[in-house]
Amino acid sequence: GLKIITWSLERSGTLTDGGGYYYQSVKDAISHPGDEYEVIDVLAKDVGVIGMFSDWPATVTYYANCMGLE
Repeated sequence: GLKIITWSLERSGTLTDGGGYYYQSVKDAISHPGDEYEVIDVLAKDVGVIGMFSDWPATVTYYANCMGLE
């Protein structure tokens, strides 16, 4: 019954450059810019987050628009 709101991944550097501090725990699993959408997809569908804050809203907005989310 928890309603989870998370922060997006865009506070760090790009994935092709290693991602920086915020990617350190998932560094072995993701390495390409498109992997960010897979992480967002897992957060939305599998974890069930109800919202996502973002420093750069283009990525999460693009995902939401493509998936028909509000």
